Amino acid sequence: MVLAAGAAALLRPAPFSASQTQFWQVGAFDEFIHGTLHDVSLNQEGSLQLAPPVVAYFDPEQSLALSLAAGGDGRFYVGTGHQGKVFRVDAEGQGKMLFQAPEPEILAIVCGPNGDIYAASSPEGKIYRITPEGKSSVFFDPKQKYIWSLVFDAHGNLYAGTGDTGKIYEIDADGKGRVFYDSRQTHVICLLMDVKGDLIAGSDPNGLVFRISPEGKGFVIYKADFPEVHALALGPDGGIYAAALGGSGATPTSPFFVPPVTAQPQPTSVTTVTVTAAGGNAGAEGEEKQQTPTPEPSPPRPPSISEQHVSPSFNRAPAPSFSPPSTQPGRGELVRISPDNSVETLWTSDRESIFGLTLEGRNVLFSTDGSGRIFRLSPSADGPLLTLMTETREAQATRLLVDGTNVYVATSNVAKLFRLSGGAAPEGSYESPVKDTKFVSRWGILSWRSQVPAGTSLELYTRAGNSEQPDATWSDWSGPYSNADGTQVASPSARYIQWKAVFKGRGGTTPKLDDVTLAYLNENLPPEIHALDVNGSGGSLASGVPNISVGNGGTNFGSVATQGDHKTTITWQADDPNGDRLAYSLYLKASDETDWHLVKSRLHESNYSLDSTALPDGEYVARLVASDEESNSPGQARRSELVSAPFWIVNTPPRIEVVSQQVRGGAAEIHFRATTEISPLRSAEVSIDGAPWKPVAADDGIIDSRSETFTVTLPQVAPGEHEVLLRSDDIAGNTGIGRAVIRTD
Repeated sequence: MVLAAGAAALLRPAPFSASQTQFWQVGAFDEFIHGTLHDVSLNQEGSLQLAPPVVAYFDPEQSLALSLAAGGDGRFYVGTGHQGKVFRVDAEGQGKMLFQAPEPEILAIVCGPNGDIYAASSPEGKIYRITPEGKSSVFFDPKQKYIWSLVFDAHGNLYAGTGDTGKIYEIDADGKGRVFYDSRQTHVICLLMDVKGDLIAGSDPNGLVFRISPEGKGFVIYKADFPEVHALALGPDGGIYAAALGGSGATPTSPFFVPPVTAQPQPTSVTTVTVTAAGGNAGAEGEEKQQTPTPEPSPPRPPSISEQHVSPSFNRAPAPSFSPPSTQPGRGELVRISPDNSVETLWTSDRESIFGLTLEGRNVLFSTDGSGRIFRLSPSADGPLLTLMTETREAQATRLLVDGTNVYVATSNVAKLFRLSGGAAPEGSYESPVKDTKFVSRWGILSWRSQVPAGTSLELYTRAGNSEQPDATWSDWSGPYSNADGTQVASPSARYIQWKAVFKGRGGTTPKLDDVTLAYLNENLPPEIHALDVNGSGGSLASGVPNISVGNGGTNFGSVATQGDHKTTITWQADDPNGDRLAYSLYLKASDETDWHLVKSRLHESNYSLDSTALPDGEYVARLVASDEESNSPGQARRSELVSAPFWIVNTPPRIEVVSQQVRGGAAEIHFRATTEISPLRSAEVSIDGAPWKPVAADDGIIDSRSETFTVTLPQVAPGEHEVLLRSDDIAGNTGIGRAVIRTD
């Protein structure tokens, strides 16, 4: 069974109109998980209830808590960054600094069988042995850049996973060490000793899990789909839980150290690992083949850290500089590797990465970088059940540790140590994600399904605003609402809304919230008419005649609408912000009229053609009215209108007359006058005795008015009768023709 986190959208798409009430329902795990939990847990069935109380147990006043160990005497040890400090915390949560390394990061801590503490520092670090009194000494120096993990075997030997050459060291009680296993990986991030005495190791960058025998024989039991195996835990039946993170092409967001680029990389040997599947998903045997060393173009991809700015402290060598962390969401998985090497994927996410991993009896606990969340996987007959136990509200929950009935959580950004006790907190709250209703909305009924035992209570509140995230401009919380069957929301109308549930328990008993439904009605916005064009692309145009349009960008002023086919076509562009169906009414009036005349109503197309021959010549304007009345009740319907630029309807062609003509000595000269009543002339042509038409210029040099004169000169005319035709077009596309006949001897 695979449990996916963060995969479902909150909005269920459905067609709607402004007149329809909308319902925002939150009731599934993938919907609730987008909210904020304060001492409230979320189970896989999608129910909220009070969580185990979370107490800030210790604050080291550092940026990162990178390692955590229990001393067995009620004390805990926390390794931090970026000042290389180790703190000891007693049973009452009182802590003090026990040790400070010259190196900035304490990536691993383990308590030894003799009561001493062993702390691994990085970069260019060492393993330090620290007595309970705080005396320290260098226990072992592996001459490696990073020391990621430490674990003891039953014989008191210490194993250290390192980088960036991926070697595992075995160190005896006297601090003498040797290379126990070369993983041929860049980093060995985590180590675990199983009940048989085999060493389990997780690596980067190929995401391998190794089982290594006491004799140093390695065997790949799993290859993850992600580059970094970050944490391991051992189940009571010998099964191994492995958390992997990162992704191809993505910069991981692990809260661990990113090595700086300080020099060109040296040639390294490359290992090819062949993984053979067994038992369905995986079970793998590693076949290691040494290849010819080749230089790499860039340093190998390191595991990453959450905050990577180092502030040097006084009297210490300056720490290396680091680049800021990636803001990309983490990605990861949790798998269980059975003793027979078959693999079951328990959890995947494209939003969060696992950093802390431990066992609490038969339950698996893991922590993530999503608000420092703590999850629990519990066994059941139908497969593991997932519960989001609580949130620390820090950037990452980096380490988990179970001690008796308590769970301890180390966090980063900022570093703290939290304690989760048994039972349920007396009070907690859950804030829903913010709902974007897309438009200003009126709120209806808020209702919910819940179980509220006697002595407990559950109250809901709402707030609203017009900014995407709640800020000072939002309303205060309205409520409490206590009637689960439905209460009218008192928050003001707005675009965004959020609800909050406040849980109050008694004696360990907690109310449960299963789902919440909020009704709202979008404010009905008026339609938007973006453009109104006369003789737009929907009609037949006379060549070269400009459109006449009105729109949001202003008015394109032409003079005359064209009727090349005796049609004046009016087109428009309009839509409705609410998605309502629009109906259009088109009106027309002449410029000397006051009243509008309805041409056509209940139009659903975006164009209409007028029969120009049915209208007298003159100047007109069109008016378009858009209404959403077909999608709304009469009291809610809205309308908009737009008036076109003036245009002219002209059916009468230009009048062409011969003003004068004369013939002298074999040459002829004819004077024409072309006139129109409304539309300016735009061209003229002449044809003599049926020859092709040729352009002719107006006497004033430009054809642009309602009256123009033209002179046609024939320098040599053959004897006989000749026909001279002059035609002229107005800008409405009407054509007039005049005729002159001349005779010469």
